[in-house]
Amino acid sequence: MHPGRRMNASIVSTLYALITILITGTQNITIRLAADDGAHAVLVVLFRNLFGLLSVVAIILWTDRSLPRSRYTGPIALACTIHVASMMCGYYGIAVLPLNESAALAFAMPLFATIGAALFLGETVRARRWSAVVAGFVGVLIILRPGMIPFEIGAGMVLISAMLGAGITLMFKRFVAGEAAMTLILYQSLFATALSVPPAALVWETPTVFATAMMVTNGILGTLGWITFLRACTLADASALMPFEFLRLPVVAVFAFVLFGEVPDRWVWVGAAVIFFSTLYIAHREAVVARAAAARTPKPD
Repeated sequence: MHPGRRMNASIVSTLYALITILITGTQNITIRLAADDGAHAVLVVLFRNLFGLLSVVAIILWTDRSLPRSRYTGPIALACTIHVASMMCGYYGIAVLPLNESAALAFAMPLFATIGAALFLGETVRARRWSAVVAGFVGVLIILRPGMIPFEIGAGMVLISAMLGAGITLMFKRFVAGEAAMTLILYQSLFATALSVPPAALVWETPTVFATAMMVTNGILGTLGWITFLRACTLADASALMPFEFLRLPVVAVFAFVLFGEVPDRWVWVGAAVIFFSTLYIAHREAVVARAAAARTPKPD
């Protein structure tokens, strides 16, 4: 690639990554505002998926005039059962925890993904990555400080959400390499919406106008966040985008302070930094291993 084009791609991918961080940070705020106005976390999940689905359908019809078919409807449906459970746990945590703490604990997902890749996919994880995983969970303990402060069920829910989210990541790695991004988002939104309806029906209470507005906004932002994230990934390696992930915490911290008067505990920042740099190292090592494997692959004549 021409150096000028490479630099341009790097700048554009950075902009997409920053937009994604701003979108996901704003989503956390809409979830919290809806919950504070009486919306049950399960209902927030339904609206997220429903209006995410409607927005992605509108985008596809506007650009392509027809809805695509997926080759992996069965696996996507299975993955979405885990995805919906992950969302419900994560949204509950956002609703009841300080926003800074829930955002920091969510950084643990790559740690669970590394463990899952070793246990279930048979990937080779050597000592340096295992050390980074251990360090990351030390960061989790710094945030939770078991025995020093009461354990919050919301924190456990966020960690369960991160663990389930890691499982989804590993499942999608197995079958979506050849799937178009918008096709994947469409079917993920479709199945997630269908799976969200029964539990939402059990806790249904008509939301207020404000809560509805927040939930609809969350759904639309969810689709836009997926698009900007995937666009960033097409222009740069995932490992190159990892440093921007840590910006999510200050973005959420600013919103949390302005809207809710929440001041982050210094141990949340320390623990989040430990988790983040552990996951950053894991992403770096995975990129190094992938490049080495590609270099060993024989080139066709």
